[in-house]
Amino acid sequence: MQRIALGALGGVVLVQLQPELPDAAASASLLGAAFLLLFAATWVRALSWLALLFVPLLLGATWATWRAQRLLDDRLAPSLENRTVVLEGVIASIPAEESGRVQFDLAGATSAASRTLPRRIRLSGYDVPEAPRAGERWRFEARLREPRGFANPGGFDYERQLFREAVGATGFVRASANTRRLLPVEGSRPVLRVRALIADRIARVLGDSPAAGVVAGLAVGATANVSTAQWDVFSITGTTHLIAISGLHVTMLAGLAMVAGGLLWRAWPQPSRLARQDFASLLGAVAAIGYCALAGFSVPTQRTLVMLLVAYSVGWLRRPLRASQTLSLALLAVLILDPQAALAPGFWLSFAAVAAILFAQRGAPDVPRLRDVLRTQGVVTLALLPATLALFGSFSIIAPLANLFAIPLFSLLLVPLTLAGVALQALIAPAGDALLRLAAGILTTAWPVLEAMAEWRGALIHLPTPSVPATAGLAVASLLALAPLPLRWRALGLAMLLPVACSPGAAPEHGEALIDVLDVGQGLAVVVRTREHVLLYDTGPAFRSGRSAGEMAVLPFLREQRVERIDLLVLSHGDIDHVGGARSILRGLGVTSVRHGGVAPALDVPAAPCVAGEAWRWDGVEFEFLHPRPHASWRDNDGSCVLRIMASGRVLLLTGDIEQAAESALAERGLPGRADVIVVPHHGSRSSSTGPLVGSVNARLAIVSAGHGNRWHFPHSPVVQRWCESGAEVIETSQWGAIAFRLGGAGTPLPEAFRVLERRYWRARTPHAGLSRCAGRAPVSSAATAAAEEAAKHVGDRPGRRPVHVAAHIVLDRRRGNRAGASVDTAAQAGAAERAHRPGLEVAEREPGQ
Repeated sequence: MQRIALGALGGVVLVQLQPELPDAAASASLLGAAFLLLFAATWVRALSWLALLFVPLLLGATWATWRAQRLLDDRLAPSLENRTVVLEGVIASIPAEESGRVQFDLAGATSAASRTLPRRIRLSGYDVPEAPRAGERWRFEARLREPRGFANPGGFDYERQLFREAVGATGFVRASANTRRLLPVEGSRPVLRVRALIADRIARVLGDSPAAGVVAGLAVGATANVSTAQWDVFSITGTTHLIAISGLHVTMLAGLAMVAGGLLWRAWPQPSRLARQDFASLLGAVAAIGYCALAGFSVPTQRTLVMLLVAYSVGWLRRPLRASQTLSLALLAVLILDPQAALAPGFWLSFAAVAAILFAQRGAPDVPRLRDVLRTQGVVTLALLPATLALFGSFSIIAPLANLFAIPLFSLLLVPLTLAGVALQALIAPAGDALLRLAAGILTTAWPVLEAMAEWRGALIHLPTPSVPATAGLAVASLLALAPLPLRWRALGLAMLLPVACSPGAAPEHGEALIDVLDVGQGLAVVVRTREHVLLYDTGPAFRSGRSAGEMAVLPFLREQRVERIDLLVLSHGDIDHVGGARSILRGLGVTSVRHGGVAPALDVPAAPCVAGEAWRWDGVEFEFLHPRPHASWRDNDGSCVLRIMASGRVLLLTGDIEQAAESALAERGLPGRADVIVVPHHGSRSSSTGPLVGSVNARLAIVSAGHGNRWHFPHSPVVQRWCESGAEVIETSQWGAIAFRLGGAGTPLPEAFRVLERRYWRARTPHAGLSRCAGRAPVSSAATAAAEEAAKHVGDRPGRRPVHVAAHIVLDRRRGNRAGASVDTAAQAGAAERAHRPGLEVAEREPGQ
């Protein structure tokens, strides 16, 4: 059974690693090969071991491909991209409200604009007249778009999450008379309605209590009201799994139900025909199914439920089954139900944690001693290290200690009190309310302990996300360290883990700079790294939801590159799409110095204005501010800091949002002069990139940082045309994702496209990804062979990345989420950790001054 389950898992994983799904012919070939091998094994006994290994793998790959293709076929039609349509459908999730914003899923949507709409659409908005409720039928006027998120190294893959949750489109609700409730709660989705009613009751009872969101998460998995600060504490301490319904909670509830069933069996006037053990396990199964339904059948609860049902079935049939076989059956069942579950962090953490616990508890006494508990915590933490690093790029050092405190708190106090309170509300409402308030009070009292642990220096370690081969190597090292082998082999396993912790970040040679123009939607953030220094030019936008690109994109990237301090933060000017993430950056990393254009930003650190003529040299790379001049009075965009960076004769120009007036002033002074690469002013607006600037710069590469489908339609076609006619190649972050290149050395800098390097079949396709906007030209011409060869010499300095030229089709290691959530619980509820990354609105925010 174990080999069958692992073979199926291998086939599913192989599909998830592909940049493109196999076509129908390839899928049919896989299926045919599986049946041919199975048929051959029935005749040739020697082939049975081969069939046992490869048939599950081929069937798993075929099944995962078919299911994935169905999800891709259900995505928004290109004709509806960025169109405003009127939709009618049923609210298919518990609406999440945050900072005046409401977000929910709409199912079964219909529209006069199209006969084919995705089965599930995720909508959000600030202008909904009243909060929708689960199960209601509504009409909305919404602007739809294909699922899309930021695309940066180290960043959270929001597109993967939407794909896994079968969301075929996202949209923003517009204020309109068309937006209104059509029907109250319908008869469908009874479980969802019950979950919503319980969440509403908890919110009413606990009011403004900071524990309200956590209690609702424990009851029905609704964590929308958990604050960002609370998510941070849970994430840093590795206790994220405890705030949503997890496998530990399900198992505990099933156990309590079995105890109650045994007592009820004894008290029954006429003994049941079922044996006491069977009757107790039946009640345990019913309780587990009900609680998993309240959790929305998340992956960890699926795994726990299948394991419990298998164990109960074994008891009913009186057939012995090893725990490893039970776990294998659970793995196989989850993959059959949903092969895309392998894309969920909770899938890997959940099964890995249970396997580690089973391994740690082999031969342990029935009543665990403190030493055994500590050993189990250590084994699980070490076993989860490879998955945690691969999924989050970080891990919690204090997770074992924090879980020793938090697991008993939640499992023995908070969860029982919460569930008892929910049950009593239906019978004796005041008693149920009192238990819920007691649970909230206990959490509030104990919360400072977790906060204190989260504030420990070095509690959360950030490391570069390992590649797929490196992750496999880490898994082997972890197994060696935990296996019952001689001490020297276990020490070897531990030694193999050390290079990961000690691996340095990428660093350029003296006289060169690494440039990363990050994908922050409608905004700008550029990271410049020399041998020993880091400069950050702008921090991306802030959103009305309270989140910012600083915490969602910039910080994860800097941590991925092992940047611990920013030597200079340049805030080009005061518009929110350029300085919105500044506070997050200042909280997350040390910043030595701050420069700004325009009015000084309201930050809690000293900041000096940019002054034309100020120049300095870092590691052989020259920096100089070209604008604004001292004592000059510029308004808004034209007051942006213009920074010139020169490395080995190659020049990069960062221009902020300067427009015609500032560009003319620079031209009058004979500036900015020639540049190899320019980040196009003001995201490619019509009021910028005038003829004098374009002609003066004569750039080979023009980069536009703008949001996909932004409401201002940046970059405008005339601007793109001007740059193309000047001989530049025009590329956009909205199409490429993060754009990286090396400044310095021979030849034109060769850009690297994150969406090409990290291509995955579930990510949105873009018409220009990997190509210039200039008549479909490749961003590096075929004449630049020498430059390409020069850049190829430096590939080793940027792990997992290669220059993109002509028709690049490169598949490299994956980059994943940015927060840790190392779990010591059997469920390791990483879905809750993902909610901590939930993105703000990329295109629905109006940028000041535009």
